[in-house]
Formats: sequence, C-alpha cells, structure tokens
Amino acid sequence: MISYFTFQQIDLGLISIQVWGFFVSLGFLFSLLISVKEGKKQGVSKENIWDIMIISLIGIIIGSRFFYVFSNFEEFNALSDVFNLYKNGGFSFLGGGIVALILIYIYSKIKKIDIYKLLDVLIIGAIVALTITRVGCFFIYDHVGKITNLPWGRIYIDQSVRHPVALYHIINGIVIICLICYLKKRQLGQGVLALSVVFYFIISRFFLDFTRCMDLKVCDSRHLQLTYSQWILMFITPVSVYLLVIRMKNSKR
Repeated sequence: MISYFTFQQIDLGLISIQVWGFFVSLGFLFSLLISVKEGKKQGVSKENIWDIMIISLIGIIIGSRFFYVFSNFEEFNALSDVFNLYKNGGFSFLGGGIVALILIYIYSKIKKIDIYKLLDVLIIGAIVALTITRVGCFFIYDHVGKITNLPWGRIYIDQSVRHPVALYHIINGIVIICLICYLKKRQLGQGVLALSVVFYFIISRFFLDFTRCMDLKVCDSRHLQLTYSQWILMFITPVSVYLLVIRMKNSKR
C-alpha cells in the first residue's frame, strides 16, 4: 500500500519550482532530443523538428486547457475564470494531443512532408514526454482513483485507499515505450508504427479511466458513467483503426 503524500514544489530559497511543471518541462526536453535523433535517421531536419515542437507545445497548452474547461464547465462561473490558472488550474492532455496533431498535420501540408513519416519520428518522444509528465502527476497526487482493496492502493487525504491512477499511466507509458522498441525492429510501412501505438494508447486509456474516482469533488466529470475523455476516445477509435488498416495494406504492396 502506498502512503499518502504530495510533493508540490521544490523550495530553493529565492525561488520555488513547481514539481508538476518541472516534469512537464523535463518531458518536453526529452521529447525534443529524441525527436531530433529520430528525425536525423528518417531525413527530417532539425529545423522542422524545432518548428513542430513549438507548434505542438502551443497546441497542447491551448487544447489541454480548452478540453479541461469543456469537461469541467461547472467549475467556471465566468469567462475570466478560464484564464485564471491560480484559481481554476487544470489541463487535459488528451485534448492537447488532439489539437497538436491537427497543427502537425497542417504543418506537414505546408512543408510538403509526409505526415506519417512525421508521426513515426515524433511518436516515441511524445510517449516519453507523457510518461515523464505522469511522474509529476504522481508526486502531486493528481488523478484520484476509485476506492479499492488492492494491495497497491494509494491512501488519499481522507484515509480512503484508492487506485493509483497516475502510477497506472506511468506503467502504461513504459509498456508503450517497450512496444515501440519492439515494432521499430520490424519492417513496417511508414505510419504503421505511430498508428499502432495510437491505437494501443486509445484502448488502454479508455479502460484506465474506469479506475478514476466518481465520489469526490476533484473527480472527472462524467456523462452516462463515462468520462468526457472516454467519449472522445470512442469517436476517434474507428478513425485510428481505419487509418491503421489502410497503412498496413499499403505496406504489403
């Protein structure tokens, strides 16, 4: 059983570093380094990677905030609250990822770069960044889980024992990284790697959301017992399957 603790900030005297923000920044740095390395292997320039990372960062910030507001609208009494991160902070990486993908697609069309090549280059860095970010979520005790009697449950502030959702996401991220390493050794057509990872991520995230709490004020909003993230995942699953099947067929020709 995991004891209750939160580690919100690192006090350095004159300044304090927010733990979650630190891990987000660390994840972005690793993602950049990995993507530059992968881009070099596949003929995508460092300049293109830098452009994409900046565009993605903007998309993640805007999309994450928008989707959080959309899925937790009852927390916001005025438009100004949307921009007040001190009062109503919160982000949803699923929404940020979707907006970032849209911007990357637009960039690929402008620069005339194959979108599937870009996705294969970026996918491992993106998963590494997300996994590192989830470490920050674990330290600040974000994503409170349902009550459980499992031996690896995590004690919450009210002394209830709950699913360690952030830890599940960390483990899932490690599994995805191992999956990427395995698939990279196989002769796959362009885009098959990225789309396979996206499909696995969608399915795993959908089921992991069932471990999130429903009985506290901090819990994710739900509609018909499903989180808003789960509803979005259900809509994009057929698209990801269709694209994956098409790319796999093309790679066999």
